[in-house]
Amino acid sequence: MNYDSKIAQVTNGMRSGQLNESIATLESNNTGDDKGLLYYMEKGELLRLKGAFDDSRDTWLKADGKVREWEDMVKTDPSKLLGDLGSVTVNDTTRRYDGRDYEKVLLSIELALDHLSLGNWDNARVEVTKMHERQSIIADFRSKELDQAKADSESKGVKVTSFKELNGYPIETLEAPEVQALKNSYESAFGNYLAGFVYEANGDNSLAAAGYRKAAEMQPNVKMLDDSLAGLDKRMHQVRIPSKKSKSGPPAVDTLLVVETGEAPAIQSQSIGLFLPIPCKNGVCPELVQISWPVIRGGQLAAPGSISVDGNDTPLAMMTSVDAMSRRALYDEMPAIIARSAIRAIAKTAAQKLVDDNADRLSNACAFCGLVASIGAKVAVAVSEVADERAWRTLPAAYSIARLALPEGQHKIALQLGDVSKQVDVAVSGKYSLVALRVVGSQVYVAQPGAYPQAASSPAAASVQASSAAMPAIPAGKL
Repeated sequence: MNYDSKIAQVTNGMRSGQLNESIATLESNNTGDDKGLLYYMEKGELLRLKGAFDDSRDTWLKADGKVREWEDMVKTDPSKLLGDLGSVTVNDTTRRYDGRDYEKVLLSIELALDHLSLGNWDNARVEVTKMHERQSIIADFRSKELDQAKADSESKGVKVTSFKELNGYPIETLEAPEVQALKNSYESAFGNYLAGFVYEANGDNSLAAAGYRKAAEMQPNVKMLDDSLAGLDKRMHQVRIPSKKSKSGPPAVDTLLVVETGEAPAIQSQSIGLFLPIPCKNGVCPELVQISWPVIRGGQLAAPGSISVDGNDTPLAMMTSVDAMSRRALYDEMPAIIARSAIRAIAKTAAQKLVDDNADRLSNACAFCGLVASIGAKVAVAVSEVADERAWRTLPAAYSIARLALPEGQHKIALQLGDVSKQVDVAVSGKYSLVALRVVGSQVYVAQPGAYPQAASSPAAASVQASSAAMPAIPAGKL
């Protein structure tokens, strides 16, 4: 059973608001003591949607520990990762799952959001700092992996190094404009903007400016991003020298609204033949071998173009597409995948030929023995050949943001995305605050903010279930 089938019941529960059932299913699929990275990633998101931010944070910290193990190996002995023989002799699913590049970085971002929901802005700062460090480690490893893939391919006489050379591969999924617009799969405009916001709240002017500037470079011509950078000095001055409380009402809270929509895409296997140099009686013979390749079918992402706050329409800026990041990750991984798959296929096909040769000798003694041995070997090869379809599926497909000054206290937020139309109540306080909403399936989940500086009693987290009450439509944008 592929990973998408295993996780289907979990994501279905997330879409319908049955989070306890989703968690129970996830637990039943992971009964061993040695839980893998994906288990902690998926469970952390489900707990976050429930509003169990302490448990979500602790679960994601376990996932983070596994990613740090990978980072330590990259720093000390990357050859252990580059020379994973299990992937050569069986298939890529036998490799320890260390997370795709965008998943490793988004883990730090999601952890930061948990800390903000708990009102712990210092720990959120630690996570956004870790995000930047993690990006540097990933970049170094990918460079080594590409060099290794080229060397391995050349040593085995494999001439195909790009998915563009795979006749029948849906290259349009990886050459789409939104994928090629990304420099890599692990930097995001949302991550950089969130870092800027957290640094600003913590009084780090220069780091905040760097975060806003990078976000604006990745998403140019977005007024909100330009305004965030241009108005930074003025806002920091106001923080250092706060004005007296207005007699006309409560002080304004600098509020970041984060709207997460959809869910990350699935990875599917597609069988495509590839001519490979197979050892034979005459030396090396070119032979067409069927190999399973990973494919991500990109689709249009729905993201709300605006959100209503206290009856006022507020534009939303779509910052990051996880769908595009996942396809960019696959784009960057394909040279290494092709090298591993081709070398594995050469070894399997050569072994199959050896079985066939022995089958001829067996047939002389037993009419059916050779045939049975040959068929059995072919079946074993076919069953073992499958692409790695593992991915963090409970992640959102897109992140959008809005930033505005809200009076301290209660506010009504309304949004519409497709057939989902909801209104939620939130409370903001302090100088800075963040409100995160997740729209998935028929559900809207909302994380009440933790204020900065933290209020005496921070608002509780809530999950807002689907309701049949309709509200005026808010135009939805399309990616």
